[in-house]
Amino acid sequence: MSYQLKYTRTFEKQIEKLKKKDRTLMEETAKRVEKLQDAPYTGKALKYELNPYRSIRVKGRYRLVYKVNDAEKDIILVAFGHRKEIYKLMMLLREE
Repeated sequence: MSYQLKYTRTFEKQIEKLKKKDRTLMEETAKRVEKLQDAPYTGKALKYELNPYRSIRVKGRYRLVYKVNDAEKDIILVAFGHRKEIYKLMMLLREE
């Protein structure tokens, strides 16, 4: 059964920037998101303070961070960015 997608405001802003900046990266991200709907646990489970989030690699240096909600059968796309910055951003988002 396919999961529904939901987006955070942060994710939407990051994707809007990406659409203007790098079309091939955007297309690869869209492919990864599509695959997630059928196999939501393929990403790496994050540890410690970032549990229960998961992340998948996109073109090596980028990460897509998401959370799976089995009760609602949805995937919440939380953030997208370069691996050097995304985990710092996630720590800030977690505190909000």
